[in-house]
Formats: sequence, structure tokens, C-alpha cells
Amino acid sequence: MDQKVSHIAMYILAITLVISVAIVLGFKGIDAVPYQWIGVIVALVLAVAALAMTRLKFGH
Repeated sequence: MDQKVSHIAMYILAITLVISVAIVLGFKGIDAVPYQWIGVIVALVLAVAALAMTRLKFGH
């Protein structure tokens, strides 16, 4: 049960990061993102890392 909850949390985190960056880029452009393209890349890397953590198995 705990594993399922943590995987759901990681999916939510990844989706939130991607949607947030997309909204900022769509409405304000790249100038509104901290550190511009570096900030976009970091957000996407964090989203990929969150998705990768859903592949981890722990417990029994």
C-alpha cells in the first residue's frame, strides 16, 4: 500500500512540474521561467527523475 501511494505521489509531482512549466511558457514566455531554458531543462529532468522513482520496488 505504501509503495502504491509513493508512486502516485511521484506521478503527481511529475505531472505538476510539466504542466506548470507549460502554463508559464504558454502565457508568459521563456522570460518568466527562472534561469530561462536552464530552468525548463531542470524542471523536465526532475519530472523524469520522479517518473524513474515509480519504477523502484521496496518492501516485500
